[in-house]
Amino acid sequence: MHLRSNEVQAFISNKPGFTVRWGITIFFLVLVSLSVVCWFIQYPDIVSAKAMLNSVNAPKVVATKVDGRLVKITAQDNQHVTKGQLLGYMESVADPQSVMQIATDLDSIKSLMESGKTNEILRYFPDAINPNNIISLGELQAPYQTFIQTFIAFKDFLSNGFYLHKRVMLQTDFLNIQKLHGFLETQKDLFNHDLVLTQENFNANDTLAQQKVISRFDYRIEKSKLISKQMTVPQINTAIVSNESLQNEKGKEIAELENQIIVQKNTFIQALHTMQSQIETWEFQYILKAPEDGKLSFAGFFQENQELKAGQKLFYVLPNNTGYFIEMLIPQYNFGKVKEGQKVLLKFQAYPYQQYGSVEGIIEHINTLPSDSGYLAKVSLPQGLMSNYKKPLQYKFGLFAQAEIITENMRLLERFYYSFSEQLRR
Repeated sequence: MHLRSNEVQAFISNKPGFTVRWGITIFFLVLVSLSVVCWFIQYPDIVSAKAMLNSVNAPKVVATKVDGRLVKITAQDNQHVTKGQLLGYMESVADPQSVMQIATDLDSIKSLMESGKTNEILRYFPDAINPNNIISLGELQAPYQTFIQTFIAFKDFLSNGFYLHKRVMLQTDFLNIQKLHGFLETQKDLFNHDLVLTQENFNANDTLAQQKVISRFDYRIEKSKLISKQMTVPQINTAIVSNESLQNEKGKEIAELENQIIVQKNTFIQALHTMQSQIETWEFQYILKAPEDGKLSFAGFFQENQELKAGQKLFYVLPNNTGYFIEMLIPQYNFGKVKEGQKVLLKFQAYPYQQYGSVEGIIEHINTLPSDSGYLAKVSLPQGLMSNYKKPLQYKFGLFAQAEIITENMRLLERFYYSFSEQLRR
């Protein structure tokens, strides 16, 4: 019989505690419970991407077209502007105010010409005889003088001009010739009636001469009267033909004059369009105008008389009515999980999501061809720029955001497994 020491005897006789006796079992049960819970808990899988806010009617850029000084700024930052409104102008030899006044006059002249009120254009040329009165047109001085010379030539064809007076006189002559033709026709009708009566008298005298009632001498007199009447008929017909020829000649003169008026009018219209085109070219280079209605935003800090380079951006015009969307660049990592119609959570850098929340979007389109940085996708914003905290975010062009694409719901246990597998592969 083996004898145990007191220490061994004490250890054997000591009853273990609850933790020692049931700890492994409890740990196993807890592990199983956690596994069951992780199996039923589903957690969305997220793919991160970079995104930028854009608009359907994107802000329009107003930039310089030539090198030079910014002579004048006529608008203010955050001001509402209308399409075509003057924002400023660059340095030029021509005076912008004079050029724009002429452009306005040319628009009015064109409108009058199109509405058939050609005679009213004279009031826009009080100094047409001396075009040198306008001395501040700079680059446009020579083409404007050419246009004025064309107008001076066209002026003779207007209501107070020589050619229209000539047309009035020709039309008066034509009407008089037509009246004369009417008189000749009346004279012809009367003469034909008189000829019929003369023929009847001669027939009666011819019968009397055959019956020896009248002498041969009286018979010859009556026959001579008839022949004299008959000889007058060709003369009247000749006068009528001559009258008709004269009508044709006057009609031809009127038609030629009308053609000259039309040609001169078309020449003036062509000169008008040419002058407008040259002014538009000048304005495109030196005048800064709003491309459409919207809110003006300065692209930097500029001041008058500042030297600028061609192509330098000065203003942005943010249209009033526009829709927003997101341009998102999806990396190739986990790209296969991303599909159209999936929800995207957008967290803008300018609006911390802890305070403002995130904006929900839906993937609307994904490009099939990749770029160097990934696949470009378009994300629509069903709720606009309203965050999930019910806070509206103010639109600013080019705002960047962190996009989280919710691809699918994955069990928490699966996520642990994939994470563990990924660590083992590394």
